[in-house]
Amino acid sequence: MSDELLEKCELLLQEPEIRFAGFLDMMGNLITGSFRDNIKPLKSEDERKKMFIEAVLRIRTRQDFDENLGSVRYAAARRKNVVTFTFPLDKMVLFVSAEANVEIDKTAKKIMSICSIDNS
Repeated sequence: MSDELLEKCELLLQEPEIRFAGFLDMMGNLITGSFRDNIKPLKSEDERKKMFIEAVLRIRTRQDFDENLGSVRYAAARRKNVVTFTFPLDKMVLFVSAEANVEIDKTAKKIMSICSIDNS
């Protein structure tokens, strides 16, 4: 399973707009993932760990509303320096950061296609 996840991360990192791709467990721990070569992280490792935990907590909190609103396909946050995406999967979360100027919906669809995610 982890080889398959690593392969998906590597495929995502071939896209020039993708800065980071990783899979998180439901506690916010990084299962596998990394930055694209030559990308300088904007946060320290400790700050990234906090960000991953917060991302998973948001996904889990949103699931409380699935019955009425439907399940979340993905969530995106456009920040000044990056766009972050979270994709809820069965027992994990795909976390991706991309360049700040991406078209969110177009990029999300590309990520879902590359990773064979069907969150319909």
